Amino acid sequence: MQFLLLKRHAKLISFTLGCIFAVISLVLLNGQFKTLSSTDWLDVLGEGGTALMTFIWIFFILASRPPGRVTSLLTIGLTCVFISALIDVLDEFVAYPDHKFWLYWVESLPAFFGMFLMTWALYQWHQEQFKLHAQLNRREAFYREHTQIDYVTQLYSADYMRNQLELLQQDNIQYTLGMVDINNFAQFNHLYSHQDGDRLLREIAEIIVMNLRQSDLACRYAGDRFIILFPHTPLIESELVMAQISKAISYLAFKPQQTGQAVFNHVSYGIVSITQKTTAEAAISQVNQNLERYRSQHAVA
Repeated sequence: MQFLLLKRHAKLISFTLGCIFAVISLVLLNGQFKTLSSTDWLDVLGEGGTALMTFIWIFFILASRPPGRVTSLLTIGLTCVFISALIDVLDEFVAYPDHKFWLYWVESLPAFFGMFLMTWALYQWHQEQFKLHAQLNRREAFYREHTQIDYVTQLYSADYMRNQLELLQQDNIQYTLGMVDINNFAQFNHLYSHQDGDRLLREIAEIIVMNLRQSDLACRYAGDRFIILFPHTPLIESELVMAQISKAISYLAFKPQQTGQAVFNHVSYGIVSITQKTTAEAAISQVNQNLERYRSQHAVA
């Protein structure tokens, strides 16, 4: 509950207090006081308690909700119910002349009108909560998805890639899978630092993404390996992109913080075309084998 919200409801508060003052004035100016001996104090307790609780409800609505249509409808509806309850209490102390029978209408109608407004307000509140729930679901999905982002490279993780491959398998969609491995990365970390290694991974990740289409997906597979998905792409086109990525990385003049001198890195890569239903693990295993075959053919440590 935020009491500061009360300041934002100045008009509604003025309306409520104005209605209460107007009703009390109307009853007192048109009625005649009864003797205390004729007062039914049990009715005063019951009807007064109802009026008090209604007024407390109004206070909590205004202290808990921001300005808006639902807040206004609830407040006006409760104010109408409060007016009827207040007149019921005043009836125990004031009698109306016969020619002012219309005062009984003032007592009865506000409660019905107030219940109607509150019913409509509760429906609007339900719609409001439904929209908020939908937003929370979208936000939850956003954060759940972003927990699968690799902290170092800001690419999606291998688990995210596996999920995407399973979806492609379910729809029997043809795709090509590539894998990139930085040559001698462990030696690079040993010569320089893990901070430089992380920075190198980020820069290579940026180069990979820059060479992909919007429909392609790059993820960090593990350590210094990246995995790339080319959906609806023939093997020959994907091989061309993988060669471009390898060439672009070889031109990267990376400068470690310790020396400041440019260091050039090279990568190995493998690629496989998946043309029929294949599990994610099987596809990844195939591209791993092709990468190892490339490494052995080029005698990379």
